[in-house]
Amino acid sequence: MSANPAHSEIETALLQTIHEFFEERAGKASDPIPESGALRDGRLQLAATVLFLQMIAADHGARHDEHKTLLGVLSRVLHVEGEEAAMIIRVAEQHVKRPLKKLLRVLRDRLTPVQKKKVIESMWQLAFADAELAGQEEYFVRKVAEALGLTTADLVETKILAREAFLGSGS
Repeated sequence: MSANPAHSEIETALLQTIHEFFEERAGKASDPIPESGALRDGRLQLAATVLFLQMIAADHGARHDEHKTLLGVLSRVLHVEGEEAAMIIRVAEQHVKRPLKKLLRVLRDRLTPVQKKKVIESMWQLAFADAELAGQEEYFVRKVAEALGLTTADLVETKILAREAFLGSGS
């Protein structure tokens, strides 16, 4: 935890939010999610970050490139940066070993089709970040896409977009 009292309060609030997310309150309906690709609900941000961290760990190794890409993903998809992004990552890391079934069900039920595709595209970006697509990474993305109710066409489209972004970044 951070020594700064304001950061401690925010981190405590995030811990409480993620705890509630993984408990029964997470599955209950709340305000509708906007159709934009941005995830602004704190619980959904944390849930997506847990998925992103599991994506990084899927090939049994985390590299600097993947963590750098994760920060970019959090900025683009979740609209969080700097200390807020670092806190979300720290909180998500504490819960990365939790079972994914409930998390995936909530994301499937709460995200729009556009947001689901953004999450999967981000997972592909993380998989490509280290310049090699491991079989475990591809398997994990496919299983998550399936659990989110995306089609094979959606999976292929998001993979192509992520690969083009990777190749276009000069990596």
